[in-house]
Amino acid sequence: MNDFAMEMRRAAQALLPKGAFLRRDRGDALYVTDAPRRGAEIDWGAAGFLCREEGGLACLTPGPAWLERLAARYPEPPDFLCASLRRVDGDPDEATLRLFARIMKALDGGPVDPNCEKALRQRAAVCLREKRGGGLYACGVALRVVNRH
Repeated sequence: MNDFAMEMRRAAQALLPKGAFLRRDRGDALYVTDAPRRGAEIDWGAAGFLCREEGGLACLTPGPAWLERLAARYPEPPDFLCASLRRVDGDPDEATLRLFARIMKALDGGPVDPNCEKALRQRAAVCLREKRGGGLYACGVALRVVNRH
């Protein structure tokens, strides 16, 4: 497991009530936990996560702060793709946050999604065309780290 992924996991685990689980989500989020079933009311935003609750489970997606942290660790772009993604500036939207979660699953020990690079390039094209969006540099850096392993 990657150091950055471990940092994210620890941040989420630190907020869990006793006995609650934290697992990689099989859907669009990064993690899923049964903390709501245990009566826990957690401020996930304080740890940088966006939370969607359904069926007694909390689905956690890394928020913009996590993307900013990863981008800050790489002040110089590690490759051409990352360099080109730097020009897409702004706040990451929900689609970009979901893409970041998808890429981070591999750094958290999950399988590598071979479609992530194509999805990232498509997301960048949409953001450039619509002149909005951000967070793509962090997605590119995460993808570069995944592909390096």
